[in-house]
Amino acid sequence: MHRIILDTDPGIDDALALFLALASPEIQLEALTTVCGNVNLDHTTRNALALLSLAGREDIPVAAGASRPLILPHGDAASVHGQNGLGQLQLPEPHIAPHPQHAADLIIERVMQAPGEITLVAIGPLTNLALALRKEPRIARAVREVYIMGGALRVPGNVTPAAEFNIYCDPHAAHVVFHAGWPLRIVSLDVTHQVSLTPEDFAQLATSLDGSVKHAILQMTDFYFNVFQAEIATKAFHMHDPLCLAATFRPDLITWQPAYVDVELQGALTLGETVADFKRHTQANIQAPVAVDAAGFRTLFLERIGQAYP
Repeated sequence: MHRIILDTDPGIDDALALFLALASPEIQLEALTTVCGNVNLDHTTRNALALLSLAGREDIPVAAGASRPLILPHGDAASVHGQNGLGQLQLPEPHIAPHPQHAADLIIERVMQAPGEITLVAIGPLTNLALALRKEPRIARAVREVYIMGGALRVPGNVTPAAEFNIYCDPHAAHVVFHAGWPLRIVSLDVTHQVSLTPEDFAQLATSLDGSVKHAILQMTDFYFNVFQAEIATKAFHMHDPLCLAATFRPDLITWQPAYVDVELQGALTLGETVADFKRHTQANIQAPVAVDAAGFRTLFLERIGQAYP
């Protein structure tokens, strides 16, 4: 059993990652922590609460975290995810309130209470993890493992030619997290851009999902295909965050290689670039992805979601 804290900025693919986590018996979801990223913190926190309510899991605490990056101003991805972060989906007001702790404090408390048991899965900007490390550096030795969706090592970025969105949003936080000395794996664009679902894949789920979750998934992805991707003339939904979540209990889906990875903090054109050196094995700070079983992930995702919501 993998005890997970999911640090997230929902976000359409964040929502799909959450549904996959709830559909996977290997995972015990301890908490959600929210951060500004795809949209502002008020939206990401409300979205997390509303998605848990939709899935009937109001028992899972949601702690709001950083409302801005460590140093830079917040830049969102509303053009991709819609103004509220979930496309055109409007969920009812959640019946549950956020947990009273700040996200960083909840991360510290849960990790230190169960040394070697908690895995942190960060699928948004890394501000909350950096704040937790600054406040309690011992979590780096107490955590079981850390998985991050972020970076572009041997491929172009998706927000600039050099940088991937989550790292670009708070590169200073990423620098802190990358150099914390904890067991760290990143799931970067190198592999997430190889894993995608089509409108036909999501339509296939319509025959096996209950009404509420079916409505949510189809409406969110319809926005992505019909509004955002219409501008770039493609029909592929890259499963960035769900792949990162799946890797926590199926690491065999990805081929990993140790690498030394750092983050560019100064470049006018390269801010947020993740620079990887695969030759410095003795100084490696990250397990980096070099290949992915795209078909295996696609089968896993469709089967898990189909079985969890008959």
